[in-house]
Amino acid sequence: MIEINLLPEELQVKSKKGSALKPDYAIYFIGLIFGLFICAHIYLGIVSVFKSYRLNSLNKRWQSLEPQRKIWESLKKEQELLSADAKYIQQLAKSRIIWSEKLNKISLDLPSGVWLWDLSINQKDFVLKGSAVSLQKQEMGLINKFMDNLKSDSTFFKDFSGLELSSVQRRTIADYDVVDFVLLGKLK
Repeated sequence: MIEINLLPEELQVKSKKGSALKPDYAIYFIGLIFGLFICAHIYLGIVSVFKSYRLNSLNKRWQSLEPQRKIWESLKKEQELLSADAKYIQQLAKSRIIWSEKLNKISLDLPSGVWLWDLSINQKDFVLKGSAVSLQKQEMGLINKFMDNLKSDSTFFKDFSGLELSSVQRRTIADYDVVDFVLLGKLK
């Protein structure tokens, strides 16, 4: 159809025929986008198949390693038990009482006029029996001095929670007063 426009050229509305897409190209553009979606879907499907194949092969490999894993877990548990035992033994070795040092300290702290005649040790108690003789009648003073020496000696007393005089008996031997005593120590 012929169209006549009588308006001057500067007032005429210009048509934009060249910028609009023609319906032929729109179908191709929609087809191209649809094709890209199909290609992406196929690609992701193939990747998914390969990943599931890889997962299945890894699961089979994991199941084949199951006996070795059980052996490894049992060895690990055994190692943990041995490690716990080793720690316990080290703790016992650290808390071990070295009695030779203790006996040496008793000998060094023993005042003149006091002698020991019995020593017994069990898991909780340390029992030391002895006697004291003094020409100046200071037997109890000697026993107290001996106990104070032992208590003030840190290397001797570190393994004890307490040291006390549990019994004292006085007797006479050939005109000399002898005091028999029993020291009781509580081990930590």
